[in-house]
Amino acid sequence: MATVLLIVIYMAFISLGLPDSVLGTAWPMMHIDINAPVNVAGVINMAVCICTVIASVSSQRVIRKFGTYAVTASSILLTITGLLLISTTESFLFLVLFSLPLGLGGGAIDTALNNYVAKHYSAMQMNFLHAFWGIGTIIAPFLLSIYFDSGKTWRDGYHVLAAIQIAIFFIVLFSKRLWKNGESERTQVDDMLNEDRKVYSIGQLLKVKGAAYSCLGFLFYSFESVSMLWMASYLVYGKGMNASLAASVSSMIYLGITAGRIASAFIVDRIQPKKLITISQIMILLTLVLLYFTRIEALIYVLVFILGFSFGPIFPVMVKQTVSYFHPSYSVGIIGLQMSFGYIGGMTLPPLYGVISSLTGRQDLLPVYLFILVALHFFVITMKNRKCGK
Repeated sequence: MATVLLIVIYMAFISLGLPDSVLGTAWPMMHIDINAPVNVAGVINMAVCICTVIASVSSQRVIRKFGTYAVTASSILLTITGLLLISTTESFLFLVLFSLPLGLGGGAIDTALNNYVAKHYSAMQMNFLHAFWGIGTIIAPFLLSIYFDSGKTWRDGYHVLAAIQIAIFFIVLFSKRLWKNGESERTQVDDMLNEDRKVYSIGQLLKVKGAAYSCLGFLFYSFESVSMLWMASYLVYGKGMNASLAASVSSMIYLGITAGRIASAFIVDRIQPKKLITISQIMILLTLVLLYFTRIEALIYVLVFILGFSFGPIFPVMVKQTVSYFHPSYSVGIIGLQMSFGYIGGMTLPPLYGVISSLTGRQDLLPVYLFILVALHFFVITMKNRKCGK
């Protein structure tokens, strides 16, 4: 039964990845259709991120009150609602408004499933969980590209994504008994721990030894979202590629992340998590140095894939560390905070690079910016390991 439930959870995590990459793919057609400037896509992303942070911060209380199953099903329903509403919009204002359910649903399901899998399953299964998020991010652009090639609109693409989400929703809905068994087991453990169902404030959680550094680790992990947003532009303006080739090369980030999570799933139970993170960080730093200096297109293709591959193991391993480093009474709250810090980083650090490149007039600084973020990530993760190790 635990295996069947895990498959359902994987399906639910695909639903988290689907909306994450759809806007960027649909935007070239969407902004013309709704008569919006091309550069306002960041406003939509920021609105979604704000809602995601709110949902992540609130998730501790909501999960404890309603349970993981109810939060998961409700979150998918919110995502379906958002996708269907967006497909009907005729104005930018309503597009922003209809995007809010995507953020609320994404933040809640992200925290709920990360906490559930971290507590009930192995590090290997945690890596596979995040690989399925990667599959979701690959499916959306792939389907939209097929629809665009066949002459259909971005609205049709949103309809088919909503249909996939509806199918996943019914899979989750009909798996209620599996979740109920898992929640019953969780409740028995909660009763033994006495305080495991207590809701802690943000201040209380951040005072837990190592928690603040752990949250900062998720903040600086935004080097992944920075790469996703700016890699294509860097390849065009920093490496002189044409837009078509740059789009193809930058897609290697998504493939690399998914491949990295699948590959690391087979070794994560045999190697210390902190060593796996350190190896990944070193690989990223070396790849960035090579990427900065090379202009060979074939090599750049490989380096961008390696960059994504090196990103892959870090996030799921950091989440899994949470239940190893912190008492179960804190873990759900800390995971919610970690997700919040991650989304805050994703909301602020990618635009910051845009500001820096604009002020300096340099379009080739992406590897340098990423190098700094990874170095900061290395520092805070090292401090977390020292604090929690004690």
